[in-house]
Amino acid sequence: MPIVVTGKGETMQAAREQAYDRIDDIVMPNMYYRDDIGERWIDGDGDRLQAWGYLGPGRD
Repeated sequence: MPIVVTGKGETMQAAREQAYDRIDDIVMPNMYYRDDIGERWIDGDGDRLQAWGYLGPGRD
């Protein structure tokens, strides 16, 4: 039984924390989920995508 949980925040870290806080409220038999959501973004992929123009104009 798949379920989608999302988070929203000013930063990727804030959105990630909100998503995991929401996951903590879910009880489901045999539940599992990824615990690396957003790590690549935080570790630099977001900056690379911005530099390559995939995210639109930069914010200066």
